[in-house]
Parts: sequence; C-alpha cells; structure tokens
Amino acid sequence: MNTELLKTYKQLEGMNQTEEVIQIKNQIKESLYQQLRYHFLELSGIGRVIGYDELQNELAKTTELLEIEK
Repeated sequence: MNTELLKTYKQLEGMNQTEEVIQIKNQIKESLYQQLRYHFLELSGIGRVIGYDELQNELAKTTELLEIEK
C-alpha cells in the first residue's frame, strides 16, 4: 500500500497543482504519517524484546542505507 501511495504522490507532484491535487497530496501525506506512527509503536515493542541498544544499532544501519540512496 505504501508503494502505491508513494507512486501516486510522485505522479501528483508532476501535475498542475490545483486545489484538488493539493488536497489529495495532503491526504496521502497524512496517511503516510499515520502509518509511520504505527510503525514506531511496533518498533518500540520490538525494542522491548531485543533491547533498545540493539534496536538503535539496527536503526543506525537503516539510516546509513537511506543516506546512500539519497
């Protein structure tokens, strides 16, 4: 679902920024933020099991990968 939302958002960025397009983009962003919050809650639960230090190490690795993709 996230992939489709991201693709749609990118397509909307290339369109004329009418009020309707901006509204749809804002709805997509809100949906993505909600999903992000949910995933952070999941990560918190994982941290309780594997330990927060290990979770922090894994997140650091992910951040490095994201920096490479930029």
